[in-house]
Amino acid sequence: MRKVLMLFFVAFAAFTLFGCNSSEYKVDGEFLAYEAQVHTNGTMMVTTVSVTIEKGKIVDYNIDARQATKVQNEETLAWTYTWNAKTKKELGDDYNMVKFGGAIAEWYVQAERIEEFWLENGVDAVTVNAENVIDNVSGVTIKDGGYLALAKEAVELAKEGKFQAVYCSGTDLYSAHMVVTPKGEIESLMLDVLQMNRASTTSGTFQWNAKTKQELGFEYKMHYGTSGAADLTAYQAWLTANNKLEWFQQANLITDAIVENGWSANAAENVPAGVTITTTGYYAVLAKLFGFSGDSVK
Repeated sequence: MRKVLMLFFVAFAAFTLFGCNSSEYKVDGEFLAYEAQVHTNGTMMVTTVSVTIEKGKIVDYNIDARQATKVQNEETLAWTYTWNAKTKKELGDDYNMVKFGGAIAEWYVQAERIEEFWLENGVDAVTVNAENVIDNVSGVTIKDGGYLALAKEAVELAKEGKFQAVYCSGTDLYSAHMVVTPKGEIESLMLDVLQMNRASTTSGTFQWNAKTKQELGFEYKMHYGTSGAADLTAYQAWLTANNKLEWFQQANLITDAIVENGWSANAAENVPAGVTITTTGYYAVLAKLFGFSGDSVK
């Protein structure tokens, strides 16, 4: 009888241990998915959806978007673009979708209704009609601006322990992502920037570059104009001979130093040797990233 009871307790303990670690979400924090877009008015835009995990459970969703304005110079006819100071959520009633668009409720109100629906029913539960209008959430008549796909992506990021953050400045979209293990260790950390295609200044319709700075690698050609190189092979040789680093190499020095030494609020005061790029935006997006991870990183 004693042996049977012992086996029972061992089995129960194993079941309990498994149950405590059975959550798909091994790391707490806010996991953000984003999409660089072009608004219908021809300006830049970024849409975000985040999911917050606490003690292995989803406790919150957040939909938001930052838009921009454009102005044409009367003399040169060139277009300039500027990120709006506030996001759609931050604008609140001043977004004026009710006042000028005749909507049944302001954008942030409808966004919150979608978030609540996700919390209650899951990210796969929201549907749209043939016009891409969300059609099964009470009090919501807005179109799906990429929210549904981003919500699913955010959940997948949470399962991976992959934190992301974005920061808007100039006509650039700064980004950073970090994978954190269940033990709170940084597995990988990367900085990146998506920039405006120069054709935007003459076309009046904003265009993003096809590749980010990291994706461009040596093709970003930060020193190419002064190198006198005829091709990328010669350019790389010139960089080595002149002790110069391309943008992605300098960005990686910043993130490598943080992985090695840890993040701190005054990290920008200790820029690694060899980094000559302007770092304000990079540390701004990193600060947001580590804010999302909270105490998950040890």
